[in-house]
Amino acid sequence: MQHNAVQMDRVQQETPKAGILEVVCGPMFAGKTAFLMRHIVEQQQLGKVVCVLQPAHDTRSGNGSIRAHNGKKMPAQTVEAAEHVVALAANASVVVIDEAHFLGGQLVEPCRELLKRGYRVMVAGIDTDHLGDAFEPFPALCSMAHAVHRLHGVCTQCGSPSTHTARLVQSEDRFLVGGAESYEPRCGSCFKRVPQ
Repeated sequence: MQHNAVQMDRVQQETPKAGILEVVCGPMFAGKTAFLMRHIVEQQQLGKVVCVLQPAHDTRSGNGSIRAHNGKKMPAQTVEAAEHVVALAANASVVVIDEAHFLGGQLVEPCRELLKRGYRVMVAGIDTDHLGDAFEPFPALCSMAHAVHRLHGVCTQCGSPSTHTARLVQSEDRFLVGGAESYEPRCGSCFKRVPQ
């Protein structure tokens, strides 16, 4: 009996503790990056080493930082592709990925791997595109998540909670990097699938 207890203790010590996945999603201008920044500071105050990642495709705040719409910035590493996420996170215990829609569905497997290794993972981004269609990787990540924080902004048309991002410029591209000059938050009633 004692031998079995010792074996169980050894297995528990050798088996990494399962990680935790939190998803922060919603339309543009909902405060997702500001939400992340608060949690990054909290984790750092707890003594955790936090790896903050920003996709290279998102050039709005320049390489080397994430930036909220309120102007606040925080240092970040640039990630070229989802396949690099696990290696970049090697020396951390918490991994934060902002603007994850730029990494697409390829981010799902690296997140699974990080969870297997016991990381706390926070992933943020826009969960629906300018047509109102689901943006990968969010359908898969939301189904895996321990917590999903779906944030809302304020509709520029009527003041209701925003659930969509309206594109203000004509473009066939699904990914069009821009800010308030190209997009605005809309509620479901005021949202249209095509620019007006």
